[in-house]
Amino acid sequence: MESRPPVERTHIVRGVEPRKAYDLITNFETYPRLFPEIKSARVLEQRPPVVRVEFRAEVVLSVRYVLDLVCDPEALTITWSFVEGEIVTDSVGGWRFVAIPEGTRVEYRAGMTIKAPLPSFIIRRATDALVAASIPGMFAALDRELHR
Repeated sequence: MESRPPVERTHIVRGVEPRKAYDLITNFETYPRLFPEIKSARVLEQRPPVVRVEFRAEVVLSVRYVLDLVCDPEALTITWSFVEGEIVTDSVGGWRFVAIPEGTRVEYRAGMTIKAPLPSFIIRRATDALVAASIPGMFAALDRELHR
């Protein structure tokens, strides 16, 4: 089993209010369009403030996992916890959107544990692809979508 510490990154989205960024990220069905490694995102249940979403991703491996996402529209935060998965055995993280003079500071944190009958270097590559390596593309997609 490969467990890595959560990755934390910040990103500035210029000229965009935090609420607009929050609204985009809480529209889970748009994830396949925004994030190429996510092949599907399906809302399974909504019990405000919790939304349960099933994600299917394709990186080095095909993975499926379900997260409970706690969405706080007042604080403009989203935190998630792991429910179940195939290959993915744990995930924690969150988003925070903060108003700054230039627009919005996006604070992102994500950690994931993967267990598969594969060599550890392949598992590390899959974990990195789902967490750290995808972050620059994720932020670029966020910028593109918010400035449409």
